[in-house]
Amino acid sequence: MGYWIRPRCLGLLLVALAVGVGTSCDRDSQTAQSPTEPLNPDPSASPAPPAPPPPPEGAFLAQLSPQQVSQLNSLGIDVVVPGVVPSSFTVAEMRIDQGETGPGYLIVYRDAAAQCFAVEFAAEGIGDPSATQNRLPVQPPLFGGQSYHLNYGEFTEPTMQAQFPGSNLYTDWLRGPSGAYRLIGAAYIKELFPTLASCTDIPPEMAVSLVESFTVLTSEPMGDGENFGLP
Repeated sequence: MGYWIRPRCLGLLLVALAVGVGTSCDRDSQTAQSPTEPLNPDPSASPAPPAPPPPPEGAFLAQLSPQQVSQLNSLGIDVVVPGVVPSSFTVAEMRIDQGETGPGYLIVYRDAAAQCFAVEFAAEGIGDPSATQNRLPVQPPLFGGQSYHLNYGEFTEPTMQAQFPGSNLYTDWLRGPSGAYRLIGAAYIKELFPTLASCTDIPPEMAVSLVESFTVLTSEPMGDGENFGLP
């Protein structure tokens, strides 16, 4: 039942942050950065795939404005976002939480065709994902190239199918020092945001690419190969 963790996720929606449109001055002030070193390096793990190139200089990292970067970094955790987000997507919703169970955030992206995905962080309260009809391997370099999966399609368990009919899309939880991260799709987003009821899933291949570009968000650019500070 790891995917449908309603109490934890509803607790995440305590603070709603307005999504602004950046100006050219904002874009000049926020420089993109290179992907970071692995959060959990594992000497026995398979070699990580090559990290994707950073966005062009002057671009918003993960389409986030400097103000949104500051708000996310105020959580005091390793904020993980896609290092490469297609330019057709913008931030549609951003929620953060500094609740009793620990910090959390949810960033929702949407394009003009109503394709949606979101990045979620939870400090605790996670579990194993429910099985779906399809799975694809995901090896994000940030997490040491360890093997995770993208789960998509209908649930395989009859009780889950009856309770949540239709297609789903979400990754396993990716665990780091601050907590766990995942990418989620339209079914989950529509349940949380009625204003995004028209959302549809992105293609599975795009979801894999986004997760494999995951990087740590910082307020300052980082040099190539610089470790972001593991304990």
